[in-house]
Amino acid sequence: MQSLGGHPPTPRPARVALWGTFDVDNYGDHLFPRVAAHELGRRLPNAVVDAYSPYGWLHPTGLDGGRAASPLGPWSPERAARLAVSHHLVVVGGGELIHLDDPLLAPVYGTTADELRRMAPSRFFVEGLGPELEADCPVVWHGVGVPWPPAEDGARRLRAALAARPYVTVRDRHSARRLAEAGVERPVDVVPDSALLVDRILPLELLRERLDRLRAGGGYPEPGSPALVVQGCDLLLPHLDAVVAAITRWQAGRPVPLEVVVIETGRCRGDGIFADDLERALAQQVWRLPAGAAVEDLAAAIAGAGVFLGSSLHGAITALAYGRPFVLLNLMGEAKLDGFGDLTGLDRCVVHTAAGIVPALDGALADPAPPGLLAELQHRIDRHFDRLAELASERAAARPGVEPHPALAIDAVADHVGRLRGERDTARAGLARVEVELEAVSRRAGEAERELRALQATRTFRLLGPARDLYGRLRRAIT
Repeated sequence: MQSLGGHPPTPRPARVALWGTFDVDNYGDHLFPRVAAHELGRRLPNAVVDAYSPYGWLHPTGLDGGRAASPLGPWSPERAARLAVSHHLVVVGGGELIHLDDPLLAPVYGTTADELRRMAPSRFFVEGLGPELEADCPVVWHGVGVPWPPAEDGARRLRAALAARPYVTVRDRHSARRLAEAGVERPVDVVPDSALLVDRILPLELLRERLDRLRAGGGYPEPGSPALVVQGCDLLLPHLDAVVAAITRWQAGRPVPLEVVVIETGRCRGDGIFADDLERALAQQVWRLPAGAAVEDLAAAIAGAGVFLGSSLHGAITALAYGRPFVLLNLMGEAKLDGFGDLTGLDRCVVHTAAGIVPALDGALADPAPPGLLAELQHRIDRHFDRLAELASERAAARPGVEPHPALAIDAVADHVGRLRGERDTARAGLARVEVELEAVSRRAGEAERELRALQATRTFRLLGPARDLYGRLRRAIT
């Protein structure tokens, strides 16, 4: 059909919903939506990419850079329907989303396990919109992680949810194996973590400018002083002494010791606690980025490093993307870190004991990543984004009238307000009970005081006065 002017109508832009934990204070989680919006925008001009997270801008973080996701809220058929009619495609990921243990997220959101059970973000990440709605608005997995084998109930959920999905990808072979062991029979592709495209959204020239600002603020050593950029989470605290000893030994063997810069990529994972303890334990000056360092600052610190040492997967990914050597501390046995080593062929850079730190650092400097590795990984991710864009384009052509549902922006907010009102009413009821109890205590205290005054007014109490004085003197003399 042609418009009145004789020209074909302008096609509606594809509308893509991106779901993940982009509302937690963790560096890697804030790379995913920025990379996805950039890459889909390159392939689909005028595409609208809406990021959604369990709480979204109801749980702002210092790392969102003003790009806070919209809140998903708790799953409901009504919420799923409104999301479906507002988008052509739902992309779930990336990140370690498929753990199926919603209460596990309670500490990173600063709330209770019961509240996360109520929110049930895994309903969005696994069940998605449900088969009927997904016939019009497909749901795909975007390089997600499956951190451990699901129990039978979880395996049933996965088998049912993934059976009819048009495209399912995970970011490492361990995740793919766990899905196969759970009985998922459909094809599952392994795609490198999309954050390996970080250099496209944060060009090196931009990071050089950020590094200059960090230096001017006293948070980073001057040019010509190579930096050992170190990061760790609270899971590394039991290994702190061994890590410090390894860093000290390595530094002692260097012709010129490196300047130590401690960064916090996972504030929600206790990186600040580890950084404080490491700074106290190291017998040399430690540089620290300013409080509230942004995504760009963290990327700049790693891109400017002589070598990165830490437990952050996305710290290592950033190092590889900007051609910096790295050593991943997998002292806690996290499969995603081994998966990255497998995927890149850099398993020598992943250590499982503190004793392996010194040789791994030496090896990372002496034997850098092979030429062409990053380009090959990025090419695989490009093919993946080509497929996502193709799916979104197909659905946009099939459903040209898609517009945001009028209630889409208020569902989760209404739920949040309702929950706050419930908490307020509970607090008021508790306060009312306390006031009743205080009134009863006050009444009993008044009655006791009146009884005491009546006793003191009796003739017997007055006659016993000398005896009480004598008893007091005797007690003081004995003691």
